[in-house]
Amino acid sequence: VYLNGKLIMSFMGHRSNYTEVDVTRECLDVLQTGRNTLAIHCKQTSGGQYIDAGLVVDQSKTPVPVLARLYGKEVFGEAKLNEYNKLREELEKIQAIRVTLKSEYAMGVAEDSRRKMWILRRGMPALKGEEVGPAFPKILAAPAVHVPNDYTVGRATGKRRVLAEWIASPENPMTARVMANRLWQHHFGRGIVRSSNNFGFIGEKPTHPELLNWLANELVAGDWKLKRMHKLIMMSKTYQMSSRGNEIALAKDPNNDFMWRYDMRRLSAEEIRDSILNLTGKLNLKMGGPSIYTEVPRDVLATSSRPGGAWGNSSEEDRNRRSVYIFVKRSLHEPFLSAFDWADTDNTCDVRFVTTVPTQTLTLMNSKFLNDSAETLAKHVAEEAPGDATAQIRHALHKATHRKPTDEEVQDGLDLIKELKEKTEASQEDAMQRFCLLVLNLNEFLYLD
Repeated sequence: VYLNGKLIMSFMGHRSNYTEVDVTRECLDVLQTGRNTLAIHCKQTSGGQYIDAGLVVDQSKTPVPVLARLYGKEVFGEAKLNEYNKLREELEKIQAIRVTLKSEYAMGVAEDSRRKMWILRRGMPALKGEEVGPAFPKILAAPAVHVPNDYTVGRATGKRRVLAEWIASPENPMTARVMANRLWQHHFGRGIVRSSNNFGFIGEKPTHPELLNWLANELVAGDWKLKRMHKLIMMSKTYQMSSRGNEIALAKDPNNDFMWRYDMRRLSAEEIRDSILNLTGKLNLKMGGPSIYTEVPRDVLATSSRPGGAWGNSSEEDRNRRSVYIFVKRSLHEPFLSAFDWADTDNTCDVRFVTTVPTQTLTLMNSKFLNDSAETLAKHVAEEAPGDATAQIRHALHKATHRKPTDEEVQDGLDLIKELKEKTEASQEDAMQRFCLLVLNLNEFLYLD
């Protein structure tokens, strides 16, 4: 854009609407009384051109820079005017900086459900019956559906938003009850309602309905914060009870429906793996990011249709991240997790069926992951107590059980190491590694009691 032969402004890119730009500063030295020529040079190779330009002058408001130039020295003095001009130049430099914003992508739903729906008589599209509007299941005592006008933006009907708000509403008791029951299940191995996916007539009734309602109210009152609920449950006397039983209570309540003791349970597949990584000091607590690939035996990959491309390869640091970040592939399950009743990803799984089978023992004794972890643990205890086998055994047992080991347990460890060295001619390091492998197989490490 030229004014009286001077370049006063330039633009890049495509312009599809009117743009008003303040060019007062650039025009002050070339404006003429009664005669000004505005010229525009547009370089465009395709798409057509349309130019409509002109000068706009607001007669009711004189720009501050013009006033400062004309009367600043007289009103403020030369020092203040120089300070103003300096600050003005700094402001213009800042405004000229282009900020590059990082693009963020999120999954969305292209809604196309403004079509009317009818009850189809006998299932035939040609026999339309009564028109049907959006509604919640009546069995849940849900309110009537009302979609505000401001929810219908663009192609969105607003029905999904109304559904989401109803699900998360404090007035909806079902969501809070289901969530509280799930939290209880993950801490105790079973929910207050044992059929976690079915709160209906064919599901099991809650063993403690008042407790479930109280937990649900606490969840809502705490603004749905899960950490608060975890602390509440784990600080309770019920959670801290022992799993030891007695004959009288077992005879009256063999299923422990009244929760008179803690149900001893084995750690889940993910908990076992993460506990081993944490014990050996390898657990990477980094949060977020893409999924990771653990080290899978070649024999397992050989069964795939594409052995070379069936599984990714992550760095050792990433492989030691928590199990929740492991890549899930329906046609290739992670071997270690699968051995310990990992959920089938083809179906929903409200409760995992816990099994005790020989392959689990074989996995804990022979898998590369366990043997590598035992080697790491042996190195750690050797660094903590160099040359002292007794202290190393105590350290290993203490790390796994979080209690002071007994003298009998320490002596059993010394006897095992001595026997391995005598019968297999193993070195002290190898024998200690075998002992650490035994430590990782302890029921006290694998079970919550």
